[in-house]
Formats: sequence, structure tokens, C-alpha cells
Amino acid sequence: MGAYKFSLENVLTWRESQEDEAKRGFLICQEAQRKQEEILDTIIAASEEIKHDAIGFDDINSLRQQYLYKNHLDSEIVKQQQTVSLYSNETEKMKEVFVDAQKERKIMDRLKEKHYDDYLFTMKAEEQKELDEMGTLRFGSTFI
Repeated sequence: MGAYKFSLENVLTWRESQEDEAKRGFLICQEAQRKQEEILDTIIAASEEIKHDAIGFDDINSLRQQYLYKNHLDSEIVKQQQTVSLYSNETEKMKEVFVDAQKERKIMDRLKEKHYDDYLFTMKAEEQKELDEMGTLRFGSTFI
């Protein structure tokens, strides 16, 4: 037998590249989700700040503008929460794709290990067969 060669090496390489691509996609989605969550946190912080600033206003126009701004921020919070939810769903989908790709690659790795173990077993069996033959020939030649 020649040197060990895994017959499905191309498939394994392809699965590894699929896993890397899925991982990159997942990390990109995760980063985008984190940025959207930061935007949401900023809007919520601005809304909380407006609540605390309401005490200091004396005239009705300032209170009215603050009320309108607070309503605007509340609607922005709702929109941003929906956006964060969409990004979260997309991140979960990409995570599932990544996990599936990882499973597929691990299956191929285990198959390669099993194939290599079979190869070693076969090589050892052939080597033992040759040693047995040499021993038999040597033993037989001593009687002649």
C-alpha cells in the first residue's frame, strides 16, 4: 500500500470552507445586532433623561415640546425594538447554519479518522503477514 490518502479530502475541504463562511456570516450578523442594540440603548437613555428633565420646566411651551419629543422617542424605541428583533432572528438563523456546517465538518473529520484507523490496521496486518512469511521461510530454510 502507498501513502495514506483520504478519498473524500475534497469534500472535507469544502465542508471546512462552508463552516468558515457560515461562521463569518454569523459573526457579521451578531455584530450588526449588537450595533442595533446600542442604538436602542441610546434612544432609551435619551428617553429616560427627558423624564428626569421634565421637573425643571416652568412654561407650557417647553413642556409641550418636551412631551412631543418624548412621544417621538417612544415611537423610535418601538421601531428600534422591532429592528433589534429582526436582527436577533437573523442572527439565530445564521447561528443554526453555522452549527449545522460545524456538525457536517465534524462528521467528515470522524470519517477521516475512522478511515485512517482502518488504513493503519490494514498496514499492520500486511506487515505482520510479511513478517510471518519471512519467519516461515527462514524456519523452512534451516531444515533444508
